Amino acid sequence: MAERVMPEIDRERCTVCGDCIETCPEHALTLHTKLGVVIDEESCAYCGNCEDICPLGAIQLPYSIRLADGQNHETARQGTRDDHTTDRAYR
Repeated sequence: MAERVMPEIDRERCTVCGDCIETCPEHALTLHTKLGVVIDEESCAYCGNCEDICPLGAIQLPYSIRLADGQNHETARQGTRDDHTTDRAYR
C-alpha cells in the first residue's frame, strides 16, 4: 500500500495569514496557538487549494509518480510543484 502524501508547511515562510484555512473545503487546516497552521491528515483531500492561495509559497503538495519499466520494477520520482514538472492531473 502506498504511503499517503500530505501537504508540507514551511514554518519559516508561513506568516499565519489564514488564507489557506479559509480556502480549505474540507476544513483540514486549523490554527494552533503554538504550532501555527496544522493539517488534519484524515480530513485533507489533497485538492491543492491551500498551495494555490498561499501568497508566500509556504505550502507545498509533494507528489510521487511511479513508472513501470516492463520488468515489474518500480521507479519513483518525488518532488513538488515548484519543480514545474506536474499539474493537477497527477494529484
